[in-house]
Amino acid sequence: MLVFLIGYMGSGKSTAGKKLAKLLGYGFADLDGHIEMRSGRRIADIFAVDGEEGFRKYERLYLEKLCKLDNHVIATGGGTPCFGKNIELMKSAGKVVYIKMPVAALAKRLSQSENERPLLKNTGNKSLEKFIEEHLEQREKFYSQADVVVNGVSLDVKGLAEVVLSTQ
Repeated sequence: MLVFLIGYMGSGKSTAGKKLAKLLGYGFADLDGHIEMRSGRRIADIFAVDGEEGFRKYERLYLEKLCKLDNHVIATGGGTPCFGKNIELMKSAGKVVYIKMPVAALAKRLSQSENERPLLKNTGNKSLEKFIEEHLEQREKFYSQADVVVNGVSLDVKGLAEVVLSTQ
């Protein structure tokens, strides 16, 4: 079985994914890390050279490859479910879990990594919190299609493992 973790950037998908994989006895894959390793380029460099559209092509290609694995937890990028019918692909390949967090909590986490995240460079003169709020509003219709929604602020990974196993 595959378990896909989705949610806004900074919601803890990679951290929770590693813990969940260990609890389930599964492998773990971080989609962004996989893209960097396979392409030989950093995500920021792909965005800078190829733009978001170019990045989304890489993302789809490597998501399709990861969908062929078995017994893995896959942490996706924040935008992964929102493009190219990726949410449908993930739902057909396994369980999709949305790690949901409030805007203020995301802003607090992301304020420490703004320079590392390509999309945050496009905030213009908006506050980080306002940017996240607007961006999250656009993405929520995709995130809400997940099979399971969990609170990322007080995420209980053991409880999540039980939910995932009970919905197989």
